[in-house]
Amino acid sequence: MIRKVGLTSVTANRVMRSDVGEFVTRVEAGDMYLFLYDPKTAEKLPYYDVAPLVAVFRRVPDGFYGLNFHYLPPMLRMRLLDRMMEFTTDETLSEKTKFALKWQLLDNASRFPGVHACVKRYLYTQVSSRLLKVYPQDWRKVIMLPIDSFEKSSRNVVFNDSRSKM
Repeated sequence: MIRKVGLTSVTANRVMRSDVGEFVTRVEAGDMYLFLYDPKTAEKLPYYDVAPLVAVFRRVPDGFYGLNFHYLPPMLRMRLLDRMMEFTTDETLSEKTKFALKWQLLDNASRFPGVHACVKRYLYTQVSSRLLKVYPQDWRKVIMLPIDSFEKSSRNVVFNDSRSKM
């Protein structure tokens, strides 16, 4: 996967053209997605990620709720994912594996460190690319790639803000 993405200039677009997932037309709770996004209320937000990497935990009629791993520094992303991996539909990480998580469980901050900093709501009308469903066997690799793309603030400011919410 890394060879296809390239080590020098990793971007969300390059990852979307790699072999880490497949394009889909609708999201399902329990899956992880990479896509491009233009928030409806961008002017009101202190910062936002235009290339979210999201584990969806709830669908709603006009969009979905999920955890955008990009709001956490890499080591906290891995710690959160490791905890979430305890709640998958199977241990083999096949293409059918899903996270078996509901908000009532995720809301337990001691069990899922950093979760509150990365809960976001996304509207289908604001998704500006195809949805790449990341294969479960590539979850660990993809969350560590530096493909976040924050607008209106730096990655370090976002990470510091996220740490303060823990």
